[in-house]
Amino acid sequence: MPFNQDENKKDKLANTTFISEKIKQRPINRKKLLRRTIITISLAVIFGIVACFTFLLLQPVFSDKLYPEKEPDVISFPEESASDELTPEEMVAVENEIAASEAQSLEANQKDQIDQAIASYTFNSTDYGKMMASLKVLATDANRSIVKVTAISSDSNWFNSSYQSSGSTSGLIVADNGNNYYILAPYEKLKDAESIGITFCNSITVEAQLKLVDTITNLCVLSVKKAALSLDTRNSIIAATLGSSNTSSITGLPVIAVGSPIGIQGSISYGIITSEKTTIDLPDSTYKLLTSDIQGSSEGSGVLINLYGQVVGIIDMTKVPSDLSGNICAIGITELKTLIENLSNGKNRAYLGIHGTTVPEEIQTKQNVPAGAYITLTETGSPAMKAGIQSGDIITFIDDTEITSYELLINKLASLSPDDVISITVMRQAPTDYVEMKLEATLSGATHD
Repeated sequence: MPFNQDENKKDKLANTTFISEKIKQRPINRKKLLRRTIITISLAVIFGIVACFTFLLLQPVFSDKLYPEKEPDVISFPEESASDELTPEEMVAVENEIAASEAQSLEANQKDQIDQAIASYTFNSTDYGKMMASLKVLATDANRSIVKVTAISSDSNWFNSSYQSSGSTSGLIVADNGNNYYILAPYEKLKDAESIGITFCNSITVEAQLKLVDTITNLCVLSVKKAALSLDTRNSIIAATLGSSNTSSITGLPVIAVGSPIGIQGSISYGIITSEKTTIDLPDSTYKLLTSDIQGSSEGSGVLINLYGQVVGIIDMTKVPSDLSGNICAIGITELKTLIENLSNGKNRAYLGIHGTTVPEEIQTKQNVPAGAYITLTETGSPAMKAGIQSGDIITFIDDTEITSYELLINKLASLSPDDVISITVMRQAPTDYVEMKLEATLSGATHD
């Protein structure tokens, strides 16, 4: 019986079929995988580029919404007061009056002692050294407002290899509107520049943007963003204090020339104003020429400051009379203030194109000449010439504004803009009398970007 059971088991095992399966991996389609990989990478690149451009385009919008930039202040200079026009001699006179009233309360013997002490004092070299040191302190402080303006352009040398050529001049920080510093500089050396660099008193250099150029004075205003400057630089520099060149007599007053009066940046010279009676012969202006006894370079630039550290003139050696070729000359700051305001605020200057003077009261009375602005010259191709204004005409009205002097005419033009159409009333001399004429002029611009 056990034998039969074993046999049966063997038969069953013999009749059983064992099935075994071998699982094989599906073959990889390498071309398809490569194609999908390339498509995925391409889509990722395209998505990245789109996201990048979207961010660049929308980031300023979001920034403006979330962090709005402070509205910049309008550049303006305070009106000159009577105190601005007091000369040191006038101040001394006032001080003498005060001293005289105080001296009345002193006993006679005390006054005599004071007078004797003053009379017996001898001015020596030590005093001279102290005086010059105090002037040096003024000049050093003024240099915080002076910058070196460098024009850089790409040219080719004899071997056609690129190199950098540059010219430089001195500029003046004239204003700070909260967002930008504005710098007044001569434009002559900058007109062919591809980029303009500003080097501050702490030797830090940044790039500046040209704001506006005045074609009459050939001065320009540059701007530098405050955000581009470190806190240390912003603390090192300061906008200049503009004084007055319109005192009753600035002639004979001491001044300091800073910037590059001898053609070298950082040079300093001392002297006095020798004359301020000459008006520079430029169209649509009454700029005053300040001459000095300071010897300088024909390439000199910078400013003249008074003993209070205030700027009284912008050095301009292109306006030097031929017989004063070695002396520093400057344009008076008082007459330039309106122009500096307009250039800093981006306001284009209107251009009529006339030279003139005020008809003196004596001539009006004795020769029966009308009061107004006497025209000595009209610029060729100017709006004035196109309107028919001639030498010898006397302008008495612009629109409804009465013109009784050439200065009033210039002030009126300063309030106008390019493309304004104005009515000009002129008195033109006839064989027996003056004849009134109505002319119309379309103003053009005297500034450009």
